Amino acid sequence: MSNSESASCFIPDFKPDEDNTLLRNFSGMNLPEKILFVIDTTRERNCTPFKLSTGASYMPLFMIKRTIENFIYIKSVIQHSHEYGLMILNSHSFQWICDFTNNTNSVVNHLNLINDDILEEDKKTYDLGQIFDEIEQKLPLPNKKSDTAVPTFVVRVILVYSRSNSIPKFHLDKRPLDTLTKNPYFFIDVLYVHEPPCSENLCEEIYSEIATLDTTNFSYILEVGRNAAKLHDSMAKLLAHPLQRPPQKDVCYTICPPSQCSQETCNNV
Repeated sequence: MSNSESASCFIPDFKPDEDNTLLRNFSGMNLPEKILFVIDTTRERNCTPFKLSTGASYMPLFMIKRTIENFIYIKSVIQHSHEYGLMILNSHSFQWICDFTNNTNSVVNHLNLINDDILEEDKKTYDLGQIFDEIEQKLPLPNKKSDTAVPTFVVRVILVYSRSNSIPKFHLDKRPLDTLTKNPYFFIDVLYVHEPPCSENLCEEIYSEIATLDTTNFSYILEVGRNAAKLHDSMAKLLAHPLQRPPQKDVCYTICPPSQCSQETCNNV
């Protein structure tokens, strides 16, 4: 991730690899981002809180909001022109609560007004189609007029999903998501915050379903249980600009040279 955010030429070049997957090669990567946080506010019954080393306990939504707040302030230090929007998911529907703005205090104020939605009855699935249909309609996307067109921004959706007993699925079709991901300037990342996996919940099945959202191999799909340090680490991994970071499978956070990076120390996110 570069700290230099000067204007630069941005010319996408699409080339198929051996698996016939489109690779995005960019000669310049410093572009403002419009980042939409889609935050799951549902608190399931028997929800396990985060327990800190100080002995304090906090519900997942509180911790999620704090990590997003940190993300916004840090990201804005890197480049002030980044903009942020907020959308929430509850047990029945969704709501767009903050349009894109680079006023970080305004975004954080809206963030602090978000409250838990207590789940009254278990639902085995949650319809993602309605969410991406709304996102497709409201999200500003740069037009790809030609392979040499220079956009003025890129768009990223960061979905924070926090249910451990409701699998996110597309009940009808996923055409809205497919339409969005066809745009080379759109990216989607997911942070899955879940209960400790056990036979009584669906954490593994949910994570497997969430992983299918990465249809372009340019997404970061992260998961964390009730570990506060790992939650902050995971959100920090999303700070990198999507045009500046490597594919998730190639990421290594050790400081030793790649040739010295053992299987034990080289950890993909």
